Amino acid sequence: MKSFLVRTCAAVALTSLAATGASAASIANGSFEDPITTDGPPFVGSWEGFNGGAGSQAANSTAMPRTGAQSLALSIANTNDTFAGVFQDVTNLTPGTPVTLSGYNATPTNPLGVGVEFRIEWRNSAGNTEVSRTPNSTTVPTAAYSPFTLSSIVPAGADTARVVYAIQSFGAEPGNTGVVYVDDVSFVPEPSAAALGFAALGLSCLRRRRRTNPAR
Repeated sequence: MKSFLVRTCAAVALTSLAATGASAASIANGSFEDPITTDGPPFVGSWEGFNGGAGSQAANSTAMPRTGAQSLALSIANTNDTFAGVFQDVTNLTPGTPVTLSGYNATPTNPLGVGVEFRIEWRNSAGNTEVSRTPNSTTVPTAAYSPFTLSSIVPAGADTARVVYAIQSFGAEPGNTGVVYVDDVSFVPEPSAAALGFAALGLSCLRRRRRTNPAR
């Protein structure tokens, strides 16, 4: 009977912790060591680059990595009303799950003549439709890498996060010119409170068993 209780406690703890790990989808190629793509769907497992045509570009670069050998370089050269960026889909998410998108950006351009924005577009994979999106978050990169972050919660009806980072020249930025480097991007779903609670219960059960039945 005692052995059964120990096995039960361990099973509760391990199953709960495994469930939290299984639910944790994440960004692929967060440090841009592998090439970004421009070949259309699927958008899972790699970054898809996009731009508004001549005068704008999204590409890997060895010029200014934060870590590793490469980073992402987004550029606009003296061009009005254009854009460049990347996006990637993160799947198998559960509505109600808190998530955090974060990374680092930097620019050698001073003054920076483009706007910078990032967001999460929430999607339903079964219907291949957008459910909602976060408002655009903006950041002003500096000469040294600085962090950017966005926290949100997976909304009802969504199981996929489309993570987007872009620069644009639609505003009144001087010169409409700039290069922005991006590196070490992560997307982290937090374990659910229920899963953490069951894991804690299982571990607590194990601790009680050890206190009352010390090893001989």
